[in-house]
Amino acid sequence: MKTKYIYVFTGLWLMMALTSCKEFLDTKPLNIISDEDVFKDESLILSYLATLYDALPMDNFGNAMQGPNESAGGMGSGGDFWGYSHVRRVNALLEKLPESPLNEHLKTVLMGEAKFLRAYYYFGMVRRYGGVPIIEVVQQYTGDGDIGVYQVPRDKEVDVYDFIREDLTEAAALLPETSSKGRATKFSALALQSRAMLYAASSAKYAPVQLNGIVGIAESEQNRFWQAAFDAAAAVINSQAFSLYQRQTDLAENFAQLFLDDNNPEAMLIRYYSYPEKTHNYDRDVIPFGVRGPDGYGSGVGPVLEFVEQFELKDGSPGTLKIGTPSAPIFYDHPMDLFANHDPRLLGTVILPSSLWRGEEIDIQAGLFDQGVKIESGDPNVRYNPTTKRIDANGTIKVVGSSGFGSEKTQTGFYLRKYLDNTLARANVRTNGSSQHWVALRYGEVLLNYAEAAVELGKITEAKEAINEIRSRAGIILLTDGEVTIDRVRHERLVELGFESQSLWDYKRWRLTDRLYNNSPAGVLKCYFDIQANAYRFETSTVPNVFKTFVPTSYYTAIPASELAANPNLVQNPGY
Repeated sequence: MKTKYIYVFTGLWLMMALTSCKEFLDTKPLNIISDEDVFKDESLILSYLATLYDALPMDNFGNAMQGPNESAGGMGSGGDFWGYSHVRRVNALLEKLPESPLNEHLKTVLMGEAKFLRAYYYFGMVRRYGGVPIIEVVQQYTGDGDIGVYQVPRDKEVDVYDFIREDLTEAAALLPETSSKGRATKFSALALQSRAMLYAASSAKYAPVQLNGIVGIAESEQNRFWQAAFDAAAAVINSQAFSLYQRQTDLAENFAQLFLDDNNPEAMLIRYYSYPEKTHNYDRDVIPFGVRGPDGYGSGVGPVLEFVEQFELKDGSPGTLKIGTPSAPIFYDHPMDLFANHDPRLLGTVILPSSLWRGEEIDIQAGLFDQGVKIESGDPNVRYNPTTKRIDANGTIKVVGSSGFGSEKTQTGFYLRKYLDNTLARANVRTNGSSQHWVALRYGEVLLNYAEAAVELGKITEAKEAINEIRSRAGIILLTDGEVTIDRVRHERLVELGFESQSLWDYKRWRLTDRLYNNSPAGVLKCYFDIQANAYRFETSTVPNVFKTFVPTSYYTAIPASELAANPNLVQNPGY
C-alpha cells in the first residue's frame, strides 16, 4: 500500500479525562497537552483514545437510523463524514507508540485499537463517497516547500476497501478477545470486517464503475469480497464467544430488552452513555405523545405501514394486515387483535395501536364510526354525542386517543419502541435525560452478514443455518433450503435490524433505493371505534404531502465543497 500525506494545519488536541472512577468513555475536555507528553503517559493516551472512539461514525440515535421503508419522510444520505482530522490523530498514535515507554502488551493492544479505529473511519467515508485518499503517515505543512505534495488525489474504491480489510485483519491479530467497556476486541474487528466486506462485494456486483474506479468496483472482484465477509463472520461464529440475546420468555419483550440490557451476550461494540455526564435525547424525541415528558416533544419517528407489514406471521405467512375494505371492514374486539400471531419482533420494535408501554395502553385511536359515518378530531379532549351526532359539551364518547392523530402526534398510526427506555420515569423523559447505550455491532448482524455472503457464494446450507438461528430466537417458522434466497436474507435484515442505522445503507449498497422507494408514499394505518359494532375497524391511507425522495446520484455523497477548494486534485462524484 503506497504511503500518502495530508495537509493538516492543527496540532494534536487532547481531551483529558476527569480524575474519578468514571468508565473509559466518560471523558470531558479540560486542557491541551503537548504531543510529546501524551504518548508517555498511559492515562493521557487512554483519554486521547476515548476521543477517537467518540468520533466513530455510528449514526447512533439520529436521523440516519431511518432508512427506506422504515419511517415517514424523505430519504437521508447518511450525512457527511470527512474524517481526516480523526485519521490524522490515529496515525499520530500509530507513529508514536513504538517509542512510548509503555509496556509492550499495552502498546500491542493500543496498536490494534488504532488500526480498528482507522478502518472504522475509512469505512464511514468509503460508503459515503467511494474512493478517498488513503493517508497512513502524519505530515504537517509548515508553510515551507510545495503544498502540492499534500494535496493528494482520491484512491480507487477497491483500494480503500482493501486498506480497510488489511487494517481490520491486523487489528484482529493484535486485539484481545475481551476488553473494557466500549473498546474494540478481536471479535469487534472481525464483525466490522464482515460488514465492510459486504459493502465492497455489493459495490462490485451492483454499482457501475465510474471515474476510472474512483467510485464503483469491477464485477470480477465481487467473489473475493463475499468470501472475505463470509470468513470474517465465520470466525466470530466459530469462536462461540457470543450468542443471541434470549433471556425472557416473552419473545417481543426479549427483543426489546436486547437493546437495553447492559449485560448483553450479543453486543460486540457499544457506545456507552452515563447520566448526567454523557446523555442524549432519544426518549424525549421518540416517545408517544400521550406519555411524553415535561419538556414536550415526542412523536419524532413514525414507522410506516410498509415497514410494519414486513413482519410476517409466526407460520411464515405474509404480514399484510387483514382489515377488509371501507365498505366491508373486519372488526376486532381489541386493536391489538389485528396483530395476533405476528412475528414477535414487531411488538418489540414498534408501538402498535393500544399496545402497552410501562403498563399503559398507548391509545392511537384515530376516530369513530357512527352508523357508517366517520368522525375525526385532532383534539384528544373532545367527546362525541351520539344523540346529537356531533362533538359537543355533552359528548360521552372519546373521538381520538391521547396518542392518536393530530398536531405533534403520530403521522402513521405507529410509534417506535426499539431503544426506548422502559425504566425511565416519565418525569425524566426530557432534554439530556436519556443514557441507554448504542449497540454498534452485535452478533445478530454477524449472522445475517454470514447468511448474505453465503447465499451470494452459493452456500445455501450455511446461509440457512445462520438465518434460522435468527428466526428461531424470534419465534417464527424456520426456512427450508429452497426458501433461502437473497430476497429472504434481505427481508430478514430489514425486520431484525430495522431502525439500527442499517436499512438506509443496505438498500443503497444493493442499488434498490431509487427504483423501489423514490417518490413512494408513506403508508398509514388508522384505528377507529365503531359504535354500533362495539368493536374496532381499520383503514389505510398515506401521509399527506409526504413522499420518500431519492435520486440515483445520492448513492454517493458529494465531496464537501470546502475539501474541493482546499485540494484541487480531488474530483467530485458524478452528478454533482
